[in-house]
Amino acid sequence: MSDTDNTNSDRWTIDRITSKIRTASSHVPRLFVELAVVFIGVYLAFLLTDYQEELEKGEIRIKFYESFIVELSTVVEHLDVEEGENLLWHLSTVEEIRKGNRPNIPARPLYYSISGLVLTAAFDSRNFESLNTDTVNDLVQLSLYMESLKQRINTFNSLLVSLLSEQKSDVDCCYDTQHKLLDDYSWYPKLVLDIYDLNIYIRDRILNSAIPDLQELKES
Repeated sequence: MSDTDNTNSDRWTIDRITSKIRTASSHVPRLFVELAVVFIGVYLAFLLTDYQEELEKGEIRIKFYESFIVELSTVVEHLDVEEGENLLWHLSTVEEIRKGNRPNIPARPLYYSISGLVLTAAFDSRNFESLNTDTVNDLVQLSLYMESLKQRINTFNSLLVSLLSEQKSDVDCCYDTQHKLLDDYSWYPKLVLDIYDLNIYIRDRILNSAIPDLQELKES
Protein backbone atom coordinates (compact mmCIF):
# COMPACT_ATOMS: atom_id res chain seq x y z
CA MET A 1 0.00 0.00 0.00
CA SER A 2 1.37 3.39 -1.00
CA ASP A 3 1.77 6.39 1.24
CA THR A 4 -1.14 8.04 -0.53
CA ASP A 5 -3.37 5.09 0.29
CA ASN A 6 -2.27 5.14 3.92
CA THR A 7 -2.95 8.84 4.14
CA ASN A 8 -6.42 8.41 2.66
CA SER A 9 -7.11 5.52 5.04
CA ASP A 10 -6.02 7.56 8.08
CA ARG A 11 -8.09 10.51 6.94
CA TRP A 12 -11.12 8.25 6.50
CA THR A 13 -10.61 6.87 10.00
CA ILE A 14 -10.29 10.35 11.50
CA ASP A 15 -13.36 11.54 9.63
CA ARG A 16 -15.31 8.54 10.87
CA ILE A 17 -14.27 9.15 14.50
CA THR A 18 -15.02 12.84 14.17
CA SER A 19 -18.44 12.05 12.74
CA LYS A 20 -19.23 9.72 15.64
CA ILE A 21 -18.11 12.37 18.13
CA ARG A 22 -20.33 14.94 16.46
CA THR A 23 -23.23 12.52 16.42
CA ALA A 24 -22.73 11.69 20.12
CA SER A 25 -22.34 15.36 20.99
CA SER A 26 -25.61 16.15 19.27
CA HIS A 27 -27.38 13.64 21.59
CA VAL A 28 -25.97 15.13 24.85
CA PRO A 29 -28.43 18.03 25.10
CA ARG A 30 -31.31 15.66 24.45
CA LEU A 31 -30.06 13.31 27.17
CA PHE A 32 -29.84 16.18 29.60
CA VAL A 33 -33.38 17.22 28.70
CA GLU A 34 -34.65 13.65 29.16
CA LEU A 35 -32.89 13.34 32.52
CA ALA A 36 -34.31 16.69 33.60
CA VAL A 37 -37.81 15.60 32.61
CA VAL A 38 -37.46 12.34 34.55
CA PHE A 39 -36.11 14.18 37.61
CA ILE A 40 -38.85 16.78 37.52
CA GLY A 41 -41.46 14.04 37.06
CA VAL A 42 -40.20 12.08 40.06
CA TYR A 43 -39.97 15.26 42.15
CA LEU A 44 -43.52 16.30 41.24
CA ALA A 45 -44.74 12.78 42.04
CA PHE A 46 -43.22 13.06 45.51
CA LEU A 47 -44.78 16.47 45.98
CA LEU A 48 -48.16 15.15 44.88
CA THR A 49 -47.89 12.18 47.24
CA ASP A 50 -46.95 14.43 50.16
CA TYR A 51 -49.80 16.77 49.28
CA GLN A 52 -52.29 13.91 49.14
CA GLU A 53 -51.02 12.59 52.47
CA GLU A 54 -51.41 16.02 54.04
CA LEU A 55 -54.94 16.29 52.64
CA GLU A 56 -55.77 12.86 54.04
CA LYS A 57 -54.30 13.75 57.42
CA GLY A 58 -56.24 17.00 57.37
CA GLU A 59 -59.50 15.17 56.70
CA ILE A 60 -58.77 12.65 59.46
CA ARG A 61 -57.86 15.49 61.81
CA ILE A 62 -61.13 17.35 61.21
CA LYS A 63 -63.22 14.18 61.59
CA PHE A 64 -61.58 13.40 64.92
CA TYR A 65 -61.99 16.98 66.14
CA GLU A 66 -65.70 16.85 65.30
CA SER A 67 -66.09 13.44 66.95
CA PHE A 68 -64.24 14.59 70.06
CA ILE A 69 -66.52 17.61 70.38
CA VAL A 70 -69.62 15.41 70.20
CA GLU A 71 -68.22 12.89 72.68
CA LEU A 72 -67.08 15.53 75.18
CA SER A 73 -70.47 17.24 74.96
CA THR A 74 -72.03 13.87 75.85
CA VAL A 75 -69.69 13.60 78.85
CA VAL A 76 -70.88 16.98 80.17
CA GLU A 77 -74.51 15.93 79.72
CA HIS A 78 -73.83 12.72 81.63
CA LEU A 79 -72.13 14.57 84.49
CA ASP A 80 -74.95 17.11 84.71
CA VAL A 81 -77.92 14.78 84.36
CA GLU A 82 -77.42 11.04 84.73
CA GLU A 83 -74.75 11.17 87.40
CA GLY A 84 -75.42 14.69 88.62
CA GLU A 85 -78.96 14.07 89.88
CA ASN A 86 -77.96 11.10 92.04
CA LEU A 87 -74.89 12.91 93.28
CA LEU A 88 -77.08 15.79 94.52
CA TRP A 89 -78.85 13.38 96.88
CA HIS A 90 -75.54 12.30 98.38
CA LEU A 91 -74.24 15.86 98.63
CA SER A 92 -77.38 16.83 100.52
CA THR A 93 -76.85 13.85 102.87
CA VAL A 94 -73.21 14.82 103.44
CA GLU A 95 -74.34 18.33 104.35
CA GLU A 96 -76.82 16.91 106.89
CA ILE A 97 -74.06 14.78 108.40
CA ARG A 98 -71.83 17.87 108.64
CA LYS A 99 -74.59 19.68 110.55
CA GLY A 100 -74.68 16.90 113.12
CA ASN A 101 -77.90 15.24 111.97
CA ARG A 102 -78.34 11.49 111.38
CA PRO A 103 -79.76 11.15 107.88
CA ASN A 104 -80.29 7.82 106.18
CA ILE A 105 -77.78 7.19 103.41
CA PRO A 106 -79.75 7.25 100.12
CA ALA A 107 -79.87 4.01 98.14
CA ARG A 108 -78.67 5.74 95.00
CA PRO A 109 -75.62 4.27 93.25
CA LEU A 110 -73.68 6.47 90.88
CA TYR A 111 -73.39 5.57 87.22
CA TYR A 112 -70.37 5.94 85.00
CA SER A 113 -71.40 5.72 81.36
CA ILE A 114 -68.57 7.60 79.66
CA SER A 115 -67.46 5.36 76.82
CA GLY A 116 -64.46 7.27 75.48
CA LEU A 117 -64.86 5.43 72.17
CA VAL A 118 -63.39 8.20 70.02
CA LEU A 119 -60.32 8.52 72.20
CA THR A 120 -59.83 4.75 72.19
CA ALA A 121 -60.28 4.56 68.42
CA ALA A 122 -57.73 7.30 67.87
CA PHE A 123 -55.17 5.42 69.98
CA ASP A 124 -55.89 2.02 68.45
CA SER A 125 -55.64 3.22 64.86
CA ARG A 126 -52.66 5.46 65.59
CA ASN A 127 -54.46 8.39 64.06
CA PHE A 128 -53.06 10.64 66.78
CA GLU A 129 -50.17 11.12 64.35
CA SER A 130 -52.55 13.34 62.40
CA LEU A 131 -53.58 15.42 65.39
CA ASN A 132 -52.10 18.45 67.04
CA THR A 133 -49.59 17.41 69.74
CA ASP A 134 -50.95 19.80 72.36
CA THR A 135 -54.45 18.53 71.67
CA VAL A 136 -53.31 14.95 72.16
CA ASN A 137 -51.68 15.81 75.49
CA ASP A 138 -54.80 17.63 76.73
CA LEU A 139 -57.09 14.76 75.75
CA VAL A 140 -54.81 12.17 77.33
CA GLN A 141 -54.77 14.12 80.60
CA LEU A 142 -58.53 14.54 80.46
CA SER A 143 -58.98 10.81 79.90
CA LEU A 144 -56.85 10.12 82.99
CA TYR A 145 -59.17 12.25 85.13
CA MET A 146 -62.19 10.43 83.69
CA GLU A 147 -60.57 7.08 84.49
CA SER A 148 -59.95 8.29 88.04
CA LEU A 149 -63.63 9.26 88.29
CA LYS A 150 -64.65 5.81 87.07
CA GLN A 151 -62.51 4.09 89.72
CA ARG A 152 -63.92 6.25 92.51
CA ILE A 153 -67.49 5.60 91.41
CA ASN A 154 -66.87 1.84 91.29
CA THR A 155 -65.37 1.95 94.78
CA PHE A 156 -68.26 4.08 96.03
CA ASN A 157 -70.90 1.71 94.67
CA SER A 158 -69.19 -1.35 96.16
CA LEU A 159 -68.96 0.22 99.60
CA LEU A 160 -72.50 1.59 99.35
CA VAL A 161 -73.92 -1.93 98.99
CA SER A 162 -72.42 -2.96 102.34
CA LEU A 163 -73.47 0.28 104.02
CA LEU A 164 -77.08 -0.01 102.85
CA SER A 165 -77.20 -3.61 104.02
CA GLU A 166 -76.10 -2.54 107.50
CA GLN A 167 -78.49 0.41 107.50
CA LYS A 168 -81.39 -1.82 106.53
CA SER A 169 -80.83 -4.06 109.55
CA ASP A 170 -80.15 -1.17 111.94
CA VAL A 171 -81.25 2.41 111.19
CA ASP A 172 -78.75 3.79 113.73
CA CYS A 173 -75.86 1.64 112.49
CA CYS A 174 -73.81 4.44 111.01
CA TYR A 175 -73.66 6.95 113.89
CA ASP A 176 -72.35 7.11 117.44
CA THR A 177 -74.25 8.51 120.41
CA GLN A 178 -73.08 12.03 119.52
CA HIS A 179 -74.62 11.79 116.04
CA LYS A 180 -71.21 11.55 114.40
CA LEU A 181 -70.60 9.19 111.52
CA LEU A 182 -68.65 6.11 112.64
CA ASP A 183 -65.08 5.74 111.38
CA ASP A 184 -66.09 2.62 109.43
CA TYR A 185 -68.24 4.83 107.24
CA SER A 186 -66.00 7.87 107.00
CA TRP A 187 -65.33 6.93 103.38
CA TYR A 188 -68.85 8.04 102.48
CA PRO A 189 -68.55 11.85 102.72
CA LYS A 190 -64.96 11.75 101.48
CA LEU A 191 -65.80 9.81 98.32
CA VAL A 192 -68.91 11.87 97.66
CA LEU A 193 -66.91 15.10 97.79
CA ASP A 194 -64.01 13.65 95.78
CA ILE A 195 -66.40 12.53 93.04
CA TYR A 196 -68.14 15.90 93.07
CA ASP A 197 -64.82 17.78 92.77
CA LEU A 198 -63.74 15.54 89.88
CA ASN A 199 -67.06 16.11 88.16
CA ILE A 200 -66.67 19.87 88.43
CA TYR A 201 -63.06 19.78 87.24
CA ILE A 202 -63.78 17.55 84.22
CA ARG A 203 -66.90 19.51 83.28
CA ASP A 204 -65.15 22.90 83.48
CA ARG A 205 -62.11 21.70 81.59
CA ILE A 206 -64.28 20.35 78.79
CA LEU A 207 -66.48 23.43 78.47
CA ASN A 208 -63.83 26.11 79.03
CA SER A 209 -60.82 24.53 77.36
CA ALA A 210 -61.19 21.27 75.43
CA ILE A 211 -64.24 22.04 73.27
CA PRO A 212 -63.24 25.67 72.45
CA ASP A 213 -59.72 24.50 71.50
CA LEU A 214 -61.10 21.74 69.29
CA GLN A 215 -63.50 24.16 67.62
CA GLU A 216 -60.66 26.54 66.88
CA LEU A 217 -58.44 23.77 65.50
CA LYS A 218 -61.26 22.42 63.33
CA GLU A 219 -61.82 25.85 61.76
CA SER A 220 -58.13 26.71 61.32
